[in-house]
Amino acid sequence: MLQQLLRLSNDGRRVYMTVVSKAEEDAPQIEKKHIVNWLQENNVASFFRFDETIETVLEKINASNDAWKGEPDDVVVAERRDATVSARFDDQKMTALLRVNGACGGNPIKGNDLLGALKKSQIVRGVKKQTLQKLLTASARLKPGEYLEVPIASGKWPTPGEDSKIAYLVQDSKARVLRPQEREDGTVDMRDLGKMITVLEGQPLAKRIPPTKGIEGFRVTGEVLPTSTGKDLPLKLYPGSKFSANDENVIVSETAGMPILHPDGVEVDNALCMKSVTVATGHINFEGSVVINGDVNAGMKVQATGSITVGGVVESASLEAGGDIIIHNGILGRQVQSDQEITTVIKAKGSVVAKFAQYASIEARKDITISQHAMHCKTYTHDHLIVSDQAKRTGTLTGGTHIAERGVQVVTLGAASGVHTHVYAFTGLSELMEETQSLSKELDHEHEQLMKVKDAELKLLQQPANKRPDELIERLSWTKTHHFERIAEIKSKMESSASELSALYRRYSIDVLKNCYPGAHVHIGDTALNISNEYGAGRFVTNGKEVIAEPL
Repeated sequence: MLQQLLRLSNDGRRVYMTVVSKAEEDAPQIEKKHIVNWLQENNVASFFRFDETIETVLEKINASNDAWKGEPDDVVVAERRDATVSARFDDQKMTALLRVNGACGGNPIKGNDLLGALKKSQIVRGVKKQTLQKLLTASARLKPGEYLEVPIASGKWPTPGEDSKIAYLVQDSKARVLRPQEREDGTVDMRDLGKMITVLEGQPLAKRIPPTKGIEGFRVTGEVLPTSTGKDLPLKLYPGSKFSANDENVIVSETAGMPILHPDGVEVDNALCMKSVTVATGHINFEGSVVINGDVNAGMKVQATGSITVGGVVESASLEAGGDIIIHNGILGRQVQSDQEITTVIKAKGSVVAKFAQYASIEARKDITISQHAMHCKTYTHDHLIVSDQAKRTGTLTGGTHIAERGVQVVTLGAASGVHTHVYAFTGLSELMEETQSLSKELDHEHEQLMKVKDAELKLLQQPANKRPDELIERLSWTKTHHFERIAEIKSKMESSASELSALYRRYSIDVLKNCYPGAHVHIGDTALNISNEYGAGRFVTNGKEVIAEPL
């Protein structure tokens, strides 16, 4: 019976099935597998089958004659289909994909089919030709019903231009202290810090690298994505520098002296140069910078409105500078009793850099950096205290009291002997807390005033309507609105302050890169932790209630 129901169309592209009632009531059921077998026997098994249609047809054919409805009919249950290709792209039109559906007894796709799909979807840029060829080859191996989808084209985001940069042609004198010289055999001489950094008249100091224009981008549809040109940040002339006569992007030294690097230029300080400071030279008080090739002897004082650079050792002396203080070797003070003042004093409105420090009082507005060790000193900085070399292998902070408002970084904190070492960070926390408390009090005050206004408004509403002055009603309404706005403003400030405080808790930390010994006392803001056990590398932070030790 199945042979009578199924037939192939004259052009060989479709398989029809006749829907008729059973010839006999007890005729065997026709199942889907019977149809599949017929397709295989007639070499059309690769045709695309309409499975839902087949299920519907079988339900009608297998129904009893009494339940039969309708007239005999021919329906298509399978057909030959050529391979198809379609294109799509993502929402931003930066990636295009081609999907190939395998042929069902029909013809595979051709190269022109792929190109036509791209053209129809207006995919014109970023097409990968090699991927097209691979897709064409792979699609021929697809089985009926299989598909393959691959990215075929990619757009390109625009690349913004780079801002102009400054390439420094001279070294920073601070770097010399932290970078001992290497011997010919590869070892490092910790005592040899190289020559002091100075420049000659007419020597190039820095070069401005102009901004770049940037590179335009594009979408796969061909739309151009504009770029932006880098910002033009000009070189700034500082005292002692001028533009080169040959190149406006280069600045040179106007005079011999010591270079001071700035973010947008270089200053050349026509410094006072001396071999050493001794009783024979007397105290130094100079308008400008001072460069001392040798030592500063005990009891001597050096004051300068600029920076002070010492090539040797500062021994029980006093240095005060309007800029940086750079000591290429170290600071040696005398051991004093607990009730005595330290006589070796270093004060800078810039930063302080030294190789080592012992029994010295060091104060700076910017960073204090000591590359080897600081023993029994008092330090204070508005910025960071760093006791470490560039490789972060050596740097010991033992004894004394050290205050660094923005945080501390040391390789080793304290000593195995248990010497007491007090370290303070985030000392401005109390001021922030006072501000928060002030806002809280102000908020309480505004709430009290608002309640008074509401009470007055309630009393007014209890009066007869003809006895309620319009001016008073308007004034109460305005006052209430004012208090509501003020409360919202204070709450916003308190939320901002809390968010800022939370971020500062993480930023202002005390970092120990190697070891922390008992006897160290860590203070962050108003919280403290006395170290009673030895720690390895770690970071001390506060949550506002206590100091917490975390691994680095």
